[in-house]
Amino acid sequence: MLVRMALLIALLAAIALGWALWRRPPGKLALRGLGPLGVSTPAVVQFTSPSCAPCRAAAPHLRRAAEARGIPYLQVDLAERPELASAYGIRTVPTIAVAGPGGRVLDVWTALPPPDELAEAARRASSG
Repeated sequence: MLVRMALLIALLAAIALGWALWRRPPGKLALRGLGPLGVSTPAVVQFTSPSCAPCRAAAPHLRRAAEARGIPYLQVDLAERPELASAYGIRTVPTIAVAGPGGRVLDVWTALPPPDELAEAARRASSG
C-alpha cells in the first residue's frame, strides 16, 4: 500500500512539474525578437529537429493555425542551424514562437499549445 501511495505521489509531482514547464512566458527564453531569422512580419515559428516526433505531430496544427490568419508558418531545423539554439536559448524541441510585426515575440511554448491559445496568439500577431 505504501509503495502504491509513493508511486502515486511521484506521478502527481511529475505531472505538476511538466505542467509548470509546459508553457514559459517569453521573458524566460532568450527569444526577444526573430529578426536574425529574417522574420519581420507576423509568423508562427517552430524550432524542431529531425528526431522529434512531437514536432512532426504538431506541424500540421501549427500550419493550419497560421494559414487561418494568413501569416507564414516557418520550421527551423536546429540540427541544421545549431547556432540558433544557442542564440535564442532554446533547450528543448518543439519550441513554438508566435512573432508579431517586426519579429517581436508575442508568445512561446515548449509543447503544442492548446488550440485556443495558439489561435489567439496568431490573431494578435496578424492584427499588429
